[in-house]
Amino acid sequence: MSRTAKWFWALVAAQALFLLGWAAYHEYVRQNAPVLLLKGRPVDPQDLLRGDYLTLNYDISDVTLPAPASGTASGGGADVWVLLERKDRYFEVVQVAHEKLSPKPGQVLARGSEGYSGRRAAGKTRVEYGIEQYFVPEGQGSPRFKLLEVEVSVSPEHRLYIKRVLLDGQAFP
Repeated sequence: MSRTAKWFWALVAAQALFLLGWAAYHEYVRQNAPVLLLKGRPVDPQDLLRGDYLTLNYDISDVTLPAPASGTASGGGADVWVLLERKDRYFEVVQVAHEKLSPKPGQVLARGSEGYSGRRAAGKTRVEYGIEQYFVPEGQGSPRFKLLEVEVSVSPEHRLYIKRVLLDGQAFP
């Protein structure tokens, strides 16, 4: 086998290992990370070009964000750290900041980014966690429900991942 062929197959193997490792990490987070229950609200249940999906909005998405310290990035896309704590059935926002926060026992730290829509009325800011869209399996159509709940996993990097969507208390789909 020529030297070029060896480099080619080494590169192919490296890419395959990277993709397998990346997939394994995300599956590990989905299976083993702490799970939070969030209350959600659907926004737009269907798109003719991309298929059926739910655009989700959460109670933890609209927060009052303090002004950033001088020299700290602010505006659309800036990191936002959110402390969540269980209140009754769902996790709710306890504290929000542009700097990383330290959770107390019973609290979970989540990392999001400041939405590009800017400040909303009454000083509220939209925080996007990367869990705002959930694609519905083809042929399922737009579901009908009264209560939307989402179980999310929290990665070691404090990112949220959708684990399961519950409609009226039942797993969907």
